Amino acid sequence: MKICFTGDAIMLTNPSDDYWNNNYLVKIIKECDVRGSNLEMVLSGDKAFASTFCGGQWLTTTSEKLDILGEFGFDYYNTANNHTMDYSYSGLRMTNDALDQRGILHSGSGDSLANASKPVYLERNGKKIAFVSCTASCDDAARAGDPSLNIPPRPGVNMLRHSERLIVTKDIMDIIDSTAETLCVNARFLKSVKMGTHLLNSDIHRFGRLEFVLGDELKKMTYCHKGDLERILLSIDSAKKERADLIVVNIHSHDIKGMSDDTADYYHEEFARACIDNGASVVIGTGTHQLKGIEIYKGCPIFYSLGNFMFKEELMEYAPHDIFERYHVDDNLTPEELYNVRTKGGTVGLVFDPYNFRSVIPILEYGNDNSLIGVQLVPIELGFDDDNKEKGFPYLAEEDIQQEIFDRLNRLSTEYGTEMSIKNGVIEIMLLS
Repeated sequence: MKICFTGDAIMLTNPSDDYWNNNYLVKIIKECDVRGSNLEMVLSGDKAFASTFCGGQWLTTTSEKLDILGEFGFDYYNTANNHTMDYSYSGLRMTNDALDQRGILHSGSGDSLANASKPVYLERNGKKIAFVSCTASCDDAARAGDPSLNIPPRPGVNMLRHSERLIVTKDIMDIIDSTAETLCVNARFLKSVKMGTHLLNSDIHRFGRLEFVLGDELKKMTYCHKGDLERILLSIDSAKKERADLIVVNIHSHDIKGMSDDTADYYHEEFARACIDNGASVVIGTGTHQLKGIEIYKGCPIFYSLGNFMFKEELMEYAPHDIFERYHVDDNLTPEELYNVRTKGGTVGLVFDPYNFRSVIPILEYGNDNSLIGVQLVPIELGFDDDNKEKGFPYLAEEDIQQEIFDRLNRLSTEYGTEMSIKNGVIEIMLLS
């Protein structure tokens, strides 16, 4: 059994017919038995209104993009990410309906929290593969909810909430407490404590929404929301009860430990390891558009981020009034003119960082006993350096880019004790026997 996954798929414009000529990525992906990706765009075109919030930009296109992505033969899409609810409930419904109409499996969003959380199953080669998906990065209004006795459920995403606590020394804490008291920063919270709405924890010092605790050093720590983590682990339990041979967990996270987009946050590591401890076979991360390190935890791979697979978000054929208002321009601008405004004349933005155009496609090989027997990574690049390639669409990386990707990924994975090598354009992860 060979399973492959790709990173974020954002495709607001179509590739040319020439793109498909001699593109061996199609062959490589289709040779795998199971193929998945993260669908990071809404499929509502001009048929749904925009939410007041978005995942950075309001990303929508038409459902025909699924047919173009279908050239790669994807069996499954994760639909839990920060763009899922860019076009509110109608956009969510239209996206999932488009997938259902094509018979494509998906998980991570739905018309209730129960449906957004539940595993979906694919049977292939006599094996049952389960998929569980969530996002840790999205507006809280995108979070799905369950019904009560007399109120219906709320559509949305399967969200993994998390908290952040800042560890500071006593001298800094004294300044924080004094400033908060002088400026009445915590006034509303303290009133709610008196009213019994919130509980006061003497170990936690607040400055508005920020929480501080005393320590011997300056450090940021993040933690999974206990209830959300337990719910997702129960989804893994459900897959085990359904006798799934392999369980794939997807998580979309934009949070980082420091200033660099290539590090996984603490709660992200906590979550991934908890999933493996509970029976997941692999954890697939996406989010920051860049590769993060790879960990082999208890014999199971954790890909903290696969970066981008397709990154065509610059020309927005469909855009709400909100985005024109954001940039203080008239809403009769063409997609090209809007792009020029957004990028300050082509000088800033995600599409100008070469690291957002480097990725890998993991190919996981499992034996008849469902044990992991091999992990290979195919380096890809998205046309950042070559004017003859369509920027934003994936290609097999050239030799110099292969080595660049290997060196970066090897460095990022060192902290997890992961060893890898590259030969004939393929990166291989060393597994302990």
